[in-house]
Amino acid sequence: MYIKQRRSYMLPRTLILVVYGCFVMRGLFYCAALPNWEGYDEWSHFAVIQRMALRGELLVSRSAPISREVESALRVAPLPWELRHYPPPFKTHDDYWRLNSEERRQRQAEFYSIDPSFATQDSSGGLVAYEALQPPLYYWLTTPLYLATNRFDLGTQLFILRLFSLAIASLSIPLMFLVARSTFHYDPLAAGCAAILSAMPEFLIDVARVGNECLAVVLFTLLTLLIVDSIRSPLTNCRSLSIGAVLGLGLLTKAYFLTALIPAALLLTYEYWRSPGHHRIVLQKALILVLATISIAGWWYTHNVLTTGTLSGLNEAVVLHGSNTQAGILKQIVYINWLVPIDAIFLSHLWFGAWSSLTIRSWMYHLFYLLIMVSSAGLWPLRHSSAVKVLAAFYGAFWIGQCYNVLLQFVSYGRAASMGWYMYAVAAAEVTLCVAGLRQFSPPWFAKRVSFIGVFLFSALDLYTVNFVAIPYYSGAIQHRDSGALAAVHWADISDLGIGEIFARLAAFKQGILSGPIIAGLWVIYLAATLTLIVVSFRHTSEKRSSRLPSA
Repeated sequence: MYIKQRRSYMLPRTLILVVYGCFVMRGLFYCAALPNWEGYDEWSHFAVIQRMALRGELLVSRSAPISREVESALRVAPLPWELRHYPPPFKTHDDYWRLNSEERRQRQAEFYSIDPSFATQDSSGGLVAYEALQPPLYYWLTTPLYLATNRFDLGTQLFILRLFSLAIASLSIPLMFLVARSTFHYDPLAAGCAAILSAMPEFLIDVARVGNECLAVVLFTLLTLLIVDSIRSPLTNCRSLSIGAVLGLGLLTKAYFLTALIPAALLLTYEYWRSPGHHRIVLQKALILVLATISIAGWWYTHNVLTTGTLSGLNEAVVLHGSNTQAGILKQIVYINWLVPIDAIFLSHLWFGAWSSLTIRSWMYHLFYLLIMVSSAGLWPLRHSSAVKVLAAFYGAFWIGQCYNVLLQFVSYGRAASMGWYMYAVAAAEVTLCVAGLRQFSPPWFAKRVSFIGVFLFSALDLYTVNFVAIPYYSGAIQHRDSGALAAVHWADISDLGIGEIFARLAAFKQGILSGPIIAGLWVIYLAATLTLIVVSFRHTSEKRSSRLPSA
């Protein structure tokens, strides 16, 4: 009987490998199917890497012009909806698919005939590599790969760099599993949390592009794991060094790692409190952590202060520098209707359709909002759990950073908003807290299957958005209305084009390495991986009994 029961469940190592494989297979399709430059700020990230690689610039000026090659590609390839204010000859996806077939063929021919020597020449159109304001670690790591692929066409280079970003981001799946296992001490449930992250469509949109978000998510998740583990046992010198090193690398990747200083400080405070009579040793560990962080990232933030007068170096902070004091900025809090930016953050965290800002029906978002509210209420009985406290500190601190960004946006530009895809930095904390909270107030049948329900809902969201929103839009089957809303897709829109033509259109401007049949094959693999994720989470991540997370 025991042997039969053991065989009915995958071993944890096999289970997490299957979840990891599903994430990678799904990500391959995203990397291939997303149009060139559709990733958030992708062309600017690419331009920074290109300048570093071809001009030997360790740091690129935020006002440096992009290359003539990238500018030429932007002029002929369809652009995201968010760039619709760019003047002709720039065209969005909507405008591009309104062109006749001959005009589209001509633009594709111009793309493939761009002179490779343009990569080392400055553009003249005024576009700059503004993402150079970001810390440089991701760009340094990516520069050797760019040099290795420099002989390929631009579309192929972009695809290979996307695959590199996906490979980095894939490390977040096993790290997510380890964070959840440190919280629940139950491997199938921890694997279910990893499967939820693997199924999130906006997460794949966020990391299947050229950009530093992939590295930031992995480092933030690793930092979360280190601090969760450190809260359970005495902090060692080695662990202090590890936390300081990861925090330093994170600060050298993305400025939002400044929010991680709060849980790191809370860890040191807790260590000081639980070690009476050993305060000198605790201070030594704190010094190790701080010195490791400063030695890795301190120079970058010193550079920001000297060159911009601000710590983060972000545009909004630079715009406000000298014209507003911190007290003056904080006074503007009362003029913001905070429900609006919070809703926008959650919306763009769940699904925002890349840089074309595609959205879905409001009731779909509200279903997830309801689950978030229920899980938040369920965390109250777990308030004494050390793991929950640490995860809540990470999540809460990040929300403080998001709200501060909203404030800066409001004071600088008059719009109260922030980017919800940033929240994947704390996805490990978010998913684990949601699963823990939902298991508290749920009936036994729901609590046993809570991770499967999460996987199912996000997989359903993914299948719907990919097949009935993103693919029809990027292939020209549907377009934005005059109001800015996206038209609904109908079967006639698909049948008029034909499946073969749809995938051929997705391969436009990528045919150095990708073609319509190849993308169609990756789509089949994507579907199989998504369905496998659902089946595996149903059969192997549920609990045999509705156990509860210990409250202490």
